[in-house]
Amino acid sequence: MRYLPTLMLGISFVLFSFTSTSAHPSISTAIDRFVSNLYPKGSHYFWVINNTTTESPEEIIVDLNTSVRNLPEETPTESRFLLLVVEGELFAAQKIPLNANVDCQSDEEV
Repeated sequence: MRYLPTLMLGISFVLFSFTSTSAHPSISTAIDRFVSNLYPKGSHYFWVINNTTTESPEEIIVDLNTSVRNLPEETPTESRFLLLVVEGELFAAQKIPLNANVDCQSDEEV
C-alpha cells in the first residue's frame, strides 16, 4: 500500500506523456539543422533560444544566439539570428546584431 502513490504517479506519466507533447515538436530539430549547416563540419557549437513568439499554431519566431569554435583553443564566435519556423521547418532566417533590441511579442500582445 505504501507504493500506491508512486505507482499512480508512474502510470500518470506514461498516460499523459502522449497528450502533453509540444505543439512544435520539431522546432529544436529545425534549429539544430540550421546551426549545423551554418558552421563547418567538425566545429564545436551550441545555440540558445533568447525568446520566441507564436504567430499562429503553425508559425513561431525564434530569437537565437549561436556560439562556435572551430578549434578547442579558439575564442568562441557568437552570432544572433531571428528564425521563422513554419510547421516545424525553417522558413526564413535573418542575422541580427548581438546587442539588438528585439521584441518577439505579437502585435496583439504589445
